[in-house]
Amino acid sequence: MKLAVAIPTFVLAGLTLFGNGFAAESGEAIYRDKCALCHDAGTDKAPRIGAPEDWKARFAKGREGLLRSAIKGVPGTAMAAKGGFFQLPDAEVAGAVDYMLARAGFNPEDAAMARDVREALERAHILGVRVECTDGAVVLTGVAEDPDAVRTAVAAARAVPGVREVENRVSPAAVFE
Repeated sequence: MKLAVAIPTFVLAGLTLFGNGFAAESGEAIYRDKCALCHDAGTDKAPRIGAPEDWKARFAKGREGLLRSAIKGVPGTAMAAKGGFFQLPDAEVAGAVDYMLARAGFNPEDAAMARDVREALERAHILGVRVECTDGAVVLTGVAEDPDAVRTAVAAARAVPGVREVENRVSPAAVFE
């Protein structure tokens, strides 16, 4: 009877001392082991980890959209589901995504505000205008149907809670005719 108790205790002690290999890896470790090959150098247009400009357009998807892309992959690009490491649990992919976003300067509040502004523009039937947001400052870029649509876009952006200023780079389509 004592032997039956001693063996599991010995096994548990060994697992505690040497690790069981089942612990989740940190986001940084997953990045280094699985993601760095492409994201350090920007292989095949992968956004580079230390280059916020590579991520800026992707920030518009927000964290959840970027996480979805990492887990499911992006058709037509080199980004395979889970970077091709299909055995990775979603939680570890999320850790790597969070690590990359933090290194790129992603601010979840800015992403949420940009999403809110895009939704306000859609409600005002203003489509095709790019929205960037940094610390409450919103930049609108694109082409709108006419000068009234440009004014509507700016007003819709200003009406979003938390927006402190709007830079308008939206031009009426007539300018290009």
